[in-house]
Amino acid sequence: TGVSAANKFLQKIWNLNIIILDRKEKKTSKLLEEQLKSEFNDYLIKITSLINSFQLNVVIANVYEIYALVYKSLDKDISSKCLLKILTDFMKILIPFTPHLASECIEKLEKQNANLDAWPIINKDLIGRKKIKMAIQINGKTKEIIEVKQDLSEKEAVEESKMNDKVSKSLINKTITRTIFIKNKIINYLVK
Repeated sequence: TGVSAANKFLQKIWNLNIIILDRKEKKTSKLLEEQLKSEFNDYLIKITSLINSFQLNVVIANVYEIYALVYKSLDKDISSKCLLKILTDFMKILIPFTPHLASECIEKLEKQNANLDAWPIINKDLIGRKKIKMAIQINGKTKEIIEVKQDLSEKEAVEESKMNDKVSKSLINKTITRTIFIKNKIINYLVK
């Protein structure tokens, strides 16, 4: 049963390659592409570290998660070029585990430019760019939920929240008496 399950998963990876190669170009959202690149980059950092510490069973668990991430991205407004790049890097991660399948997929994805020896490059600019949702309240009532970088300071979070049209309009002609800030959760403006 273990061999059968592994075979099914490898077939899914092969099919994912074919789907992405045949995928029609879509209108793209830079925000969605950045999120995908950032999430993949986080997995790449984790997997690189796990391989270096010989925790190979955990690497395989992360491989399943990357597959799910890429598969879910097929229906989103993400360019085929971005998906091809991520999938190529994903196949390079798989080379130590499934060298024949990964090499064959890379050859199809990159055509004649295949450099099988190169490990995917970790993008240091994407580290720590994870986005979270933060509630913005005025006198305890939620006015808006905005997406911000994780672990913002109070000052940065207040600046981000005031750039939101709905929040800024709600604060016009009001005096903020107190600001309650809970990191990665809420900003509550108490106003008169």
